[in-house]
Amino acid sequence: YFNRMEISELRILFIVDAIKGRNGVGTYFQDLVSHIQEHVTHAELISPSMDEADIHQGMGVPMLGDPTQKLYFPKMRALTQTFFRVKPHVIVIPGPGIYSLAGYWLAKKMGIPVCVTYQSDYLKMVDLYWSSSFAKMVGSLLNWLNTLMFNGSSSVITVSEEMVAKARNHGIHNPYLVATPLAREFIQQPLIAPESKINNVLFIGRLAAEKNLDRFIDLARERRDLRFKIIGDGPQRERVQSWAQKLENLEYVGWTTRAQVIHHLDKAQLLILPSSVEAFGTVALEALSRKRLVLTAPACGINQWPEVKGALFVQKKEESLGQALQRIEHSIACPQTHAAITNTGRKAAVTINNQAVQQWLNVLQSSARHHLFIPTPRRSPTLALLRRLG
Repeated sequence: YFNRMEISELRILFIVDAIKGRNGVGTYFQDLVSHIQEHVTHAELISPSMDEADIHQGMGVPMLGDPTQKLYFPKMRALTQTFFRVKPHVIVIPGPGIYSLAGYWLAKKMGIPVCVTYQSDYLKMVDLYWSSSFAKMVGSLLNWLNTLMFNGSSSVITVSEEMVAKARNHGIHNPYLVATPLAREFIQQPLIAPESKINNVLFIGRLAAEKNLDRFIDLARERRDLRFKIIGDGPQRERVQSWAQKLENLEYVGWTTRAQVIHHLDKAQLLILPSSVEAFGTVALEALSRKRLVLTAPACGINQWPEVKGALFVQKKEESLGQALQRIEHSIACPQTHAAITNTGRKAAVTINNQAVQQWLNVLQSSARHHLFIPTPRRSPTLALLRRLG
């Protein structure tokens, strides 16, 4: 039966630790599930929310290194009941995390294929946040958990060529390279034609060490003739607020909804993503979909996708952000060139979104067929108890 299963018959659970809409991973799965639901029998996202907790969401504790976010524990009884109700053919988890590990454990106890995504370079992240000795200990733990889930999964998905190489270093011989989806509004909402001259420059993302916000603020200090805006929340919020009070041309907006993100993108002419660690950079794709110019740092994974060639400006290693901005201004001096760049960006964003949905469906169908090769799991007294308690 599984060998003949059609995509339309699939039932999928996505078990994600990232808070809905609060960071790249959270928005990635929110957007992905909204697309997948149209093609399968059942697709459900189980993920914590800061606005409206669902039945699976338990106690939350402040996240180490980022007091603006919480680490939530799932309610295992509710999660177990959902597994038995949905009877998923595949569960999808980004790892490692408490929700992810809970979903992984249940899948193993019930003989369900697991698809793991590898979207963050955890080792680089811990080095940014903690001292070398503590970072080494945390990094070793994350490495061990990643390897555990990779080895126990039916498929591993990642979002850039660099992350593919890292997955192979973990011993994964055939990781899937899959594109990034967009929320429907970014493509479907009517476009507002961009101005041909740069007046408003935007940053959207977590206010965290890996985003290199100091460089964006330095650019605002250097270019007093332009307006700069920062949207997001994170551990560097107070620092950003302090600079916004000092600089007349810098505005701090805070965290916003996806609809408000579109509004702010449409009012800007340029988005800058100066990150030192960025597996993909979904916000850059969102800006391209709205026909806005985008400047990324060399570390951003989106740079590696051939579809965006001719649409993205990538900061050169020897360039400052100010020099890169001047290069962009010179490049778009001709209105026809500006229009060609933004049209290419819009086309690339739509193409990548469509590719992402189809690639995911193919991987999920392939993963479901791995059920044939999973040994019948041993009876678990803990699972039986959780089911009865639920």
